[in-house]
Amino acid sequence: MSLIKTIIKVGIPVALTAAAYAVAKARELAAPSKEKPHSDAPIIVALGDSITFGSGVVKTRTSDSWEVKLEKLLGGSYQVLNYGISGATLQNEGDCPYWNMAEKALQGYPEAALALNPEIAILMLGTNDSKPYNWNRERYETQLDQRVKEIKAAPGVKRLILMCPPFACPADGSDVVAFDILNETIRDEIVPIVKNCAAENQVECIDLYALTDGHSEYFMDGVHPNSFGNRVIAAEIHRHLTA
Repeated sequence: MSLIKTIIKVGIPVALTAAAYAVAKARELAAPSKEKPHSDAPIIVALGDSITFGSGVVKTRTSDSWEVKLEKLLGGSYQVLNYGISGATLQNEGDCPYWNMAEKALQGYPEAALALNPEIAILMLGTNDSKPYNWNRERYETQLDQRVKEIKAAPGVKRLILMCPPFACPADGSDVVAFDILNETIRDEIVPIVKNCAAENQVECIDLYALTDGHSEYFMDGVHPNSFGNRVIAAEIHRHLTA
C-alpha cells in the first residue's frame, strides 16, 4: 500500500473522530445545568434565556458570564447561580417555554432554582418572545404577572428583580435582528410591560435596554453580550443591589 493510501485510510477516521468530538464539545458547552450552591453565602438565582445563560461567551462562561462577574463584584457576600436556558420564552405557548421544558428534557429549571430558597431572584425573559411567531402582547403581560406573583411567594425570596431585555442590534438598519428577534417589539412593547409589571407588583426593575441601547460593542452577534457587555451588565446589577 502506498504512503498516500495509508495516510488516507488512517486520516479519514481520525478526522471524523475529531469532528465528532468537536460537535460533542460544542453541545456540552451550550448545555444548561441546574447549578448547585458552592458556598454558605446567601443565594441569588438568575432565571432567563441565552442572555442569562451566557451564549455570547459560551467557551468562557465560567469566567465571563454576567453571573460570575456579579459574584466577584459582590465579594463573596452572595453566590450567583445561573439558571438560564438558551431559546427560552416566558410564554407557555412560545417555541421554548421556560416553565414547561418537558419536550426538551429541561423541565423543572425554575422550580429547581426556587427550591434553593434564594434570597434574591432575578428574572429576565422576553427576547425570544419578541419573535413574530411567539409574540402575543396580552398573553405575555398576563403570564409575566403570574410568574412574578409565584416567585414573590416562593420560600426565602426577599427580593425579586425584573430585568428588561437588552438592546438587540440590527445588522442592516432594520428592526429584524438575528434569530428572528425583533428589536422594535422589545423596545416598544416588552420593556414597558416589564416596567409596568414591576411597579404593579412592587418589585424592583433594572432597565438593561436603556443601559445597552446603541452599544453594539457590547454584543457578540447583536443579541448575546460578549465579555465586555456582561461586565457592564454585572456592574449595573451590582450598583442596583448595593445602592
